Amino acid sequence: MLVKTHNLLPNHNYIVGIHPHGILSVGAFCNFVTHSTGFCEKFPGIKPFLATLAGNFRLPVFREYLMSGGLCPVTREAIGHLISMNGTGNAVGIAVGGAAESLTCRPGLITLILKNRKGFVRMALQHGAHLVPAFSFGENDLFQQLVFEEGTCMKSFQNRFQKLLGFAPCFFYGRGFTSVHSRGFLPFPRPITTVSLGRS
Repeated sequence: MLVKTHNLLPNHNYIVGIHPHGILSVGAFCNFVTHSTGFCEKFPGIKPFLATLAGNFRLPVFREYLMSGGLCPVTREAIGHLISMNGTGNAVGIAVGGAAESLTCRPGLITLILKNRKGFVRMALQHGAHLVPAFSFGENDLFQQLVFEEGTCMKSFQNRFQKLLGFAPCFFYGRGFTSVHSRGFLPFPRPITTVSLGRS
């Protein structure tokens, strides 16, 4: 569900900072890519995009599939193009906490990672885009994750992997295909409510 608190005017561009990242950013994906929450009806004249890891765009066919859904790499060039050279009325969603935030998510607990995450603010200032906060309640409740404590071998492995490839391997599970009580990789049936999309 998407809760609108303010209008977004089509004569501006926007960078939407989304929290929390969660395991797969399901709330952001539903709002910005599938339009299943009525984004286009609630914000007429605004074209949504979702920025994701640049590594996802290295595979030729998968790249076209992502781009056809309105996804773009979370790079300065891609975001700069959308908020400066693509006209107005663009809203680029970024899960600001990234891979580091995904490693901390667990049901009932929210950890926001903002330290050293200022690039999106700099981009907005350089291109005159408006910053818009958004928060997806319930995002961390969709999956269970094994969270490793600092100093353990597995946490060191995750941190090294993240620095090397840009994303961290999460060890998580959700519900299975056959029943809510089985384990698999589908999200648990929990509601996600994204609030804000207001002026900043």
